[in-house]
Amino acid sequence: MTSMAACAMFTSQAFAQDAAPADSAAQDKPEVVVVTGTRIRRPNLTSTSPITSLDKKELEYQGVLNLEEALNRLPQVRADSTQFTNGSDSDGRAKINLRNLGWQRSLVLLDGQRLLPVQAIDLNIIPTALVKRVDVLTGGASAVYGSDAIAGVVNFALNKEFNGIEINGSVGGYQHANDASDIQALVKNVPSINLPKKNVFDGQRTDINITAGKNFADGRGNISIFLDQRHQDAVTWSQRDYSACRIQQDKTCAVNSLYSPYGRYTFHGATPADDRTLYGAMDGSNTFVPGSAAYGINTREKFNFLRSDDRFTGGIFGHYKFNEHAEVYGTFLYMKDESSSQFYPALMSEDVSLNCNNPYLSAAQAQTMCGASAGTAATVSTTVNYQLDGPGSKELDNKATNQDYRYTFGVRGDIADGWSYDVGFVGSRVETTLSDNNNVDPKSFINAIQVVNVNGTATCLVNADAITTNDDPKCVPANIFGYHKVDPKFYDYAYRNYSWGSVTQQQTYTANINGDLTQYGIQSPWANDGVALAAGLEYRRDSLRNEVDAVTKEYEGWPSTVSGYYGVKEFYGELQIPLVSDKPFVYSLEFNTAFRQSKYDNVNKALGTSKYELQYRPIKDLLVRATFNNAQRAANVSELFSGRILSVNGSLTDECAKPKPKYSAEQCAHVGIAPAQYGSGTLTDCGSLCYTFAGGGNPLLRPEEAETLTYGLVYTPHQVPSLTMSVDYYDIVINHFIGYLDPVQNYDNCATTGFSYYCQYIHRGTDGSFTKTGGGYVEGGTLNTNRLHNRGIDMQATYNFDIGKYGRVDTNFQATALSITGGQDSPITPKINCAGYFGEPHCYAPQPKWRHNLRATWQMPWYQSSVSVNWRRIGSTTFSGNSSDPAVSNNGTSKNTIFTKLPDYDYIDMSGSMRLRQNLTLNLSINNLFDITPPITYSQNVDGTSNNPNTWTGTYDPLGRSILLSFKLKL
Repeated sequence: MTSMAACAMFTSQAFAQDAAPADSAAQDKPEVVVVTGTRIRRPNLTSTSPITSLDKKELEYQGVLNLEEALNRLPQVRADSTQFTNGSDSDGRAKINLRNLGWQRSLVLLDGQRLLPVQAIDLNIIPTALVKRVDVLTGGASAVYGSDAIAGVVNFALNKEFNGIEINGSVGGYQHANDASDIQALVKNVPSINLPKKNVFDGQRTDINITAGKNFADGRGNISIFLDQRHQDAVTWSQRDYSACRIQQDKTCAVNSLYSPYGRYTFHGATPADDRTLYGAMDGSNTFVPGSAAYGINTREKFNFLRSDDRFTGGIFGHYKFNEHAEVYGTFLYMKDESSSQFYPALMSEDVSLNCNNPYLSAAQAQTMCGASAGTAATVSTTVNYQLDGPGSKELDNKATNQDYRYTFGVRGDIADGWSYDVGFVGSRVETTLSDNNNVDPKSFINAIQVVNVNGTATCLVNADAITTNDDPKCVPANIFGYHKVDPKFYDYAYRNYSWGSVTQQQTYTANINGDLTQYGIQSPWANDGVALAAGLEYRRDSLRNEVDAVTKEYEGWPSTVSGYYGVKEFYGELQIPLVSDKPFVYSLEFNTAFRQSKYDNVNKALGTSKYELQYRPIKDLLVRATFNNAQRAANVSELFSGRILSVNGSLTDECAKPKPKYSAEQCAHVGIAPAQYGSGTLTDCGSLCYTFAGGGNPLLRPEEAETLTYGLVYTPHQVPSLTMSVDYYDIVINHFIGYLDPVQNYDNCATTGFSYYCQYIHRGTDGSFTKTGGGYVEGGTLNTNRLHNRGIDMQATYNFDIGKYGRVDTNFQATALSITGGQDSPITPKINCAGYFGEPHCYAPQPKWRHNLRATWQMPWYQSSVSVNWRRIGSTTFSGNSSDPAVSNNGTSKNTIFTKLPDYDYIDMSGSMRLRQNLTLNLSINNLFDITPPITYSQNVDGTSNNPNTWTGTYDPLGRSILLSFKLKL
């Protein structure tokens, strides 16, 4: 890993591959240095903002197929959407979340240009095999690149100039010993849950990349192409002991007895007290029996821990230099990625009138259900709860298909001595299609289980009654009164696939100039160099179109098409002003500034963004640096124009409608419960089927306002030439931040606070509930909330030393000490600082106060071999519900005596490489060498839902030991 915190790392040698080829007349010109974080190009340029870089060797050492894997291991990054994200709303994209401030505030660049629209960012389009360096700047760069860079910039530099053919391939997977004895003890108490095998190797991954290129016109031009095919197998929760069951707060396994593959039937009487709930017998006797613990099932065992994935990427790069004044360039990238999230088999809960002459009922069942009416056309009002997992059935799954297109072209060159230009265009299109598959249509299910005998043939009642308008010719009768007796043909009839998607596009036109004003005498009298500048114009148009197919529109009630767009005109400029050089106690003093003005179509006034930097070297070995950024970020098209959806939210429960409410009568009055209704048991409880009107955008959003301050030291002692150390303090505050208020959060906060800020989102229906029948719902959505805050200290160090005939050792250290992460959701709620905490009620994903990476690499003189060891530490955190800070613990309402602390987690990664032949190199990478099991907690503690495998898959290594064998062949 290469640290780029210090000027010593920004040498022309390190960046020579970024510069255009020099002709013979220009051999004596100083090499221009390209630094992420500024558009100024001049020799000996250094960065004021702290930058961390991952070079190609570091990516190889880490053995990554997905670039977000390497980035998420950096102390400055918090995991966002990853390959481990399993959910019906997961879009399959890979995003980056710098400083835990949200992916929408982290700008991703490819060779200094926007990768894709920020709201549709997807690192999967970047070919990992071609990445030569990744720069991560976390000091804010909005004035240079645009307001989306509030948290920072991630710039991927590609090797686009091949002359020959190179083939890269890899194969790997995850190995784990299931030895979590405490969790296994819990699982053994539940007969319906099976433990996985002791030793497993799964999640197999393969990747093959072919790159070819050719120089022409005596090296003035090059054209290169690449093709990449990748596959990843899925891993289910049942393949790890710590996710074999959903853990509850009391450290027991949760089972579901509401649904059953044997059938659960509630036969309704004249009053609720007369209701009878029975199950289909397990012994094959075709009888109804009372329930027991044996009927509890694990509905989540087939959930994906790791999504299955297939990806193809391809691209072409080219440039041709006519002369020093004109070089044309262009690129085209394409990516298609198909990934799948798997869930449980269809779970049905339907109210239906079951007829007493159903031919699938045994005589005993008909007698139990109907009494004297057995065998007649009489009906019994019944709630049928069924898990449809018999022969012919399939698990529900959500497929995400992303097709990304990115194309660039432009011309660049020198205008005159000291002046250069770059005029270009970047276009991109992201097509995302999501589909929920293998859903059983409720109407078809009801039709199929209402069955009569017609001339000895079981027939759907809708096709046998006197009413012809309700006929369903495709109906396949289903026998739900015996275990796995449903006709496999039923599934072809009843399954529905629901599809929706979006198309996001961006067109960016830029014109930049760079100039060195030294030749005009514009310089400080005490400085060796004059003022340098960069300026430019940019026009960007972003658009979004959401589309829903007819079946989904009918079933969910979603709008068929929602769309919107905006354009933005921008002017920006940068100045580098050397003030003093080579004076006593002032080896150098430099002031830099930048300004950007943006006029959005949908914002009344222009938005201003500025940057002020100071670099001071009292001596050559010591750099003191400071940066202040002031930014305004307008809402992106997704935040503005995405559609809102009325749908069931499985996490929302109407606690105040229950016979024994969670909240007091006074608190329940805040959410619309009258005193006479409180605890009466007469209210309609929507259970896990409460409706919300949520998601989507808000065209009334105002811009965010952010301030970023960084300052620090870089020490490069001349006595130890290869040693570089840096320490930087950072503080980022975002006001009026654009956030999402979740319906569950609005319900709970309304109940506990009574503030109209939250209670305005509670809408009870005509029956006093949040059911679709009554028309009630809890609202959620995107709006300007209050404040985000992140503060800490970054540390970096590199040291390389020779060991004589045995080669060289390179060491690198990176760490972040976090002191503040959190903020305020509203002006009326207290400030929450989650640094050092995890879990309910506010913090969820662990936010350790300390994280570091320490790598040591032995570069051997034999066969260009190397061995590298990396020590990753994720610091300890404590349960936020036990915090003494009432804002963090919600006044101590969520205390826990079982899951109280996560210890320090120390991972050791190893990698080795060897050149077997002149053109063939092998590399073996093993991450989490000692197969450390991730920390386990109850599922609600992970993210506030039960849809997770009892651990934080983005923070820790969730599947055990990761092994990847790769090769590089040059032809």
